[in-house]
Amino acid sequence: MVVKRGLSDELTQLLRQLVQQKQIRTAGTVLFIYLRRNWQFEEEDAAFYMIRYFKKYFPSQLERHHKKV
Repeated sequence: MVVKRGLSDELTQLLRQLVQQKQIRTAGTVLFIYLRRNWQFEEEDAAFYMIRYFKKYFPSQLERHHKKV
């Protein structure tokens, strides 16, 4: 049986709050570190899933962030 691991509700809420406050870079760092420490992802994998997460759940905010940078 495969058990799906998801992000905790507290982390999801924190990421949502940071994105609403236009702190998407900080939210990305938090998610990246969470993936590295709690799920023991390699750097490349953590970066891939971090970007994928923001593309899925916060596409317009990510687009705005890319335009600004």
